[in-house]
Amino acid sequence: MKYKYLSNWKNESKIKGLDLKTKLSIIDCNSLTNKLTSLPNHNFKVKVISQTSLLSSRTSAYHLFDKVKAFGVFRKVILSTSLYPSIEAHTFMPQKHVSGRERFLKILGTKSLGTYILNSKRFRRIKTNYRMINDSIHRISLYKFSKKVIYVDEVFPSSFEFSRLSFLKARGKF
Repeated sequence: MKYKYLSNWKNESKIKGLDLKTKLSIIDCNSLTNKLTSLPNHNFKVKVISQTSLLSSRTSAYHLFDKVKAFGVFRKVILSTSLYPSIEAHTFMPQKHVSGRERFLKILGTKSLGTYILNSKRFRRIKTNYRMINDSIHRISLYKFSKKVIYVDEVFPSSFEFSRLSFLKARGKF
């Protein structure tokens, strides 16, 4: 994802009042799964809360990046590790885009979406939006590959921070 200074700055201004380490951890452009599993003894687990096929209007309004009217696959998981607080992730993919490798979205189970579908060779993060709701930070991203789209909402606790993360590492893909 290229760093577009002005559009990213406008989106990132919505997460005011956070300390620098938390803000850098939230705006990090790198893979969340790779970050959570990068340290030894991470004990990374994906717990599936629900996975259903439903209309996008049945999901909460803040989960989706744009107003999408489609029938699709909605997945809600909790990413947990022994080193960081748990992160809730909501994924929505319209049914018409579920073909090819993406058909495995329905049977991923306890595997991470980022590892199997959102790798850097296929899907690219096009847009990211941030919202502060109650005591959590929502990072809502739109991933796109050809005409296929996936909406991902990652819900971070307000005290979330990665250890040893610099501004340069948060902006670039290493």
